[in-house]
Amino acid sequence: MKVIELCYQKNIRDIGGLIAFNGLKVKSGRIYRGGALSKVNDEDIEIINSLKLTDIVDFRSHLEFEARPDYRFKGVTFHNFPALIDEDNDQKRNNNNNDDSNLLWFLEDGMSGFEHMHNIYAITPLSKEGIKAYKNFFKVLLIDNKRVTYFHCSQGKDRAGMAAFLLEIALGVSEADARNDYLYTNVAMDQKIVQFKEMLKNKPYYDKEYEQSLIDVFSAKDEYLDAAIFAINLKYGSVLNYIKEALEVDVDRLRAIYLE
Repeated sequence: MKVIELCYQKNIRDIGGLIAFNGLKVKSGRIYRGGALSKVNDEDIEIINSLKLTDIVDFRSHLEFEARPDYRFKGVTFHNFPALIDEDNDQKRNNNNNDDSNLLWFLEDGMSGFEHMHNIYAITPLSKEGIKAYKNFFKVLLIDNKRVTYFHCSQGKDRAGMAAFLLEIALGVSEADARNDYLYTNVAMDQKIVQFKEMLKNKPYYDKEYEQSLIDVFSAKDEYLDAAIFAINLKYGSVLNYIKEALEVDVDRLRAIYLE
């Protein structure tokens, strides 16, 4: 696994190298996961250009996408596939000029950060929005055998984290290794949590409960992923069945393209 750090976005990595179906490996330099590319400097642009991307898939809502669009890299096709069911809450998320701290908008509704994230993971994979977004994501990957794809949400943690988990299971990566890749996001997000604690600690509304919600929102947790897996297994029997039936993925072709 190769980690790529940009000036603002620290949660980017190549999923290549993971052991997958029949002991084969996921090809390097073909699929990258991460966060939004709306804040990039000249050095970041040079790094992204060196990846020779053909496609960027953005799982953010239309409002997020329009308010803070990715930098437009030449020769790259952009796809916006909103994965969340609660588009009606977009305005709440975007009332704050800071595109990170507004992730805590739901506290106004009396919900903790842990409850909020647990609910998102339990609902998203089976929602019509989630199924449509992830189905379209796999369609991009399967256009031909020349795709070099970067997929992301805001932080690269949840919507993109679920996409990465589904992709890795489809490729035959063990659930344990796919889970470890999901949890690796915490290495990058620890920096983000420290930054926000420092920025918000002097606010009048900041207390231990608020801090815990901040940590829970910016963390990847086993409990979140378990909520998604439980919901999927309940309806489809297994994550792989969900990928084949709900997302209609040609798993054999996917593996032929991206494994070596």
